[in-house]
Amino acid sequence: MKGSLTTRKISGRTGRGGYHTINDRPTAHPAIQSFVAKLCSDPKVPSWYWMLISNPLAWRLYIQINAASSEGINGTYYRARRFQIDAAKPSSSELGPPPLEKQGEGRYTQGKSVVLYLSRTPETAALESGTDPSKPRIFIQKFELSIPNAKVLYLSEDLEDRYPHLHYLLLDSEYLPNESPFVPNPYRATQFIAFLCQLRRVLAVEYPSVRGYFVDNPDAVNIVLFGRAVNQASTMAVGDPFEFQKNSL
Repeated sequence: MKGSLTTRKISGRTGRGGYHTINDRPTAHPAIQSFVAKLCSDPKVPSWYWMLISNPLAWRLYIQINAASSEGINGTYYRARRFQIDAAKPSSSELGPPPLEKQGEGRYTQGKSVVLYLSRTPETAALESGTDPSKPRIFIQKFELSIPNAKVLYLSEDLEDRYPHLHYLLLDSEYLPNESPFVPNPYRATQFIAFLCQLRRVLAVEYPSVRGYFVDNPDAVNIVLFGRAVNQASTMAVGDPFEFQKNSL
């Protein structure tokens, strides 16, 4: 029937949503959904460069990332790390960028280069530290970032109208590891965003926190820093690390 709409798909943790059709015309959503599903379920590590030059959707994402970026990384952020029960109070350097050999896979990194993940609030940083019964103590370092000439991509929840391909990619990639046996590599789509950002000389991505359940907490926001921004941010730690005491985490 003309004018009918599909059921709106909504991510439970960040509130992103989108239609497959509007007025019986397909949106970018179905094509991006297939793109993400294939990317995240493929056991082989893809060639990002080949994907960019051979896939029209990848090229659209490349264009939209540049258009959605702006200059200036500024604000207060926090990083958390877990420690054993008998650990001494860590130094600021221990909560700075991780050494390359300890850089694990993350939403925006495959572990091939050092990146720095920070959160806008201590509570979100603590949630992003995950769970580890052998390391029950959480220490947090505060950072005051001021990198005015660096490009940053803000992946806010209102991308749908202006940058639909980017919006739908995020909508369909908001999984956590091991949540679905059908999506064994849930970070692949956002790792592709990181690759495109570095081609565009974007040095940071700020995005709603899935672990922090952004839909109920608009302060649950993370930022990931790349390249020279990592070293610059490491000089912007403020004060000493403090222990996080919230019992529910």
